[in-house]
Amino acid sequence: MGRKNLIEHLQGLARELDKTPTTEDMHEHGQYSAQAYYYYFDTWEETLEAAGLESTKTTRSDLIKDLQRIEETVGNPSSWADAIRERGRYPLSQIYSKFGDIDSALDAANIDKEVRSPISKDEITAEISWLATNGTPPTADQMDAEGSYSARTCGDRFGTWNDAVRAAGYEPLGASTEYSDDELLNEIEHLAEEFGRPPTTREMIEHGKYTASVYFRRFDSWNDAVSEAGYIPHKEHQGGGNQRIPMSQLLDEIETVADEVGGRPTAEDMLEYGAYSITPYVRRFDSWNNALERAGFNPFTGTTEDLFSRDELLAEIQRVGQQVDRPPTTNQMNELGKYSISPYQHLFGSWVEALREAGYEPTTHQLRRYEP
Repeated sequence: MGRKNLIEHLQGLARELDKTPTTEDMHEHGQYSAQAYYYYFDTWEETLEAAGLESTKTTRSDLIKDLQRIEETVGNPSSWADAIRERGRYPLSQIYSKFGDIDSALDAANIDKEVRSPISKDEITAEISWLATNGTPPTADQMDAEGSYSARTCGDRFGTWNDAVRAAGYEPLGASTEYSDDELLNEIEHLAEEFGRPPTTREMIEHGKYTASVYFRRFDSWNDAVSEAGYIPHKEHQGGGNQRIPMSQLLDEIETVADEVGGRPTAEDMLEYGAYSITPYVRRFDSWNNALERAGFNPFTGTTEDLFSRDELLAEIQRVGQQVDRPPTTNQMNELGKYSISPYQHLFGSWVEALREAGYEPTTHQLRRYEP
């Protein structure tokens, strides 16, 4: 089912129901579920905008009523964030979007946040000791899965999760090697969903499972970690925001470039005529071909050379290398180069081999990190 047909169906259902359909309406009355639309759009609001329909956005009044309903149901919970996640009708990100923080939302709802006696440090260290195995402390994920308190609660009481582990008499597991890249990046994505935007380092420290220092040791910078998680760092976003480019905008731009060149666009066409580089397409869709398919075009069936010539790729490494005065890293290539590292990996087998072909001797760090 194509994008155009889905939009037409949504518009038809809106006329039938005499209102803007919600995702629940789609499941109950629609020929297609809302999930079908997420193939082309990031959010339901984006879908409605493309169909020219009024927004069904949650209002401040909706959120206030829901907070008051939660209070009537469970009283004044020790953690309003957890209560909203578990019992709220709207995601926590709506609270942050409409009010800035939970306390401001509670004030607007005339709810006095009860000051409770916090969980004692002794209780937390006892729980960590109980979960420890053969002298090895639990990880933050193990505490979340098996402990009586979340790792965030432990971090709130001691400053960080690692400080809580030390207070319990254990040496924290090796900093950045304790967690996989996926675990670290998933936590950025988790907080981004809560806040409606990628988190800052301070928000990761205050609300995340891991300390910001773990990210600095694993990635070259916090912005690099945010980029790896699929978001655009603040300094790179033209509008001053910190959001990902909406999927619909990326796909629409492919269609715009296709009109410009009179057919299926290549990655080079996007670089020459498009509003975006190839990097956001590779990050969002894994490859340019996948992005073309999402936009309704047949993918290129040839080799990487169909999209980029070998000489062009090597020349771009050399240009970026001259700019940074060293063999460029993959992050530098993604930020400063015309192409992402994906075509280099396809054509040369690895980033290290691409550097060698461009006339650079990879650094020891690059050999350790990128050598297959």
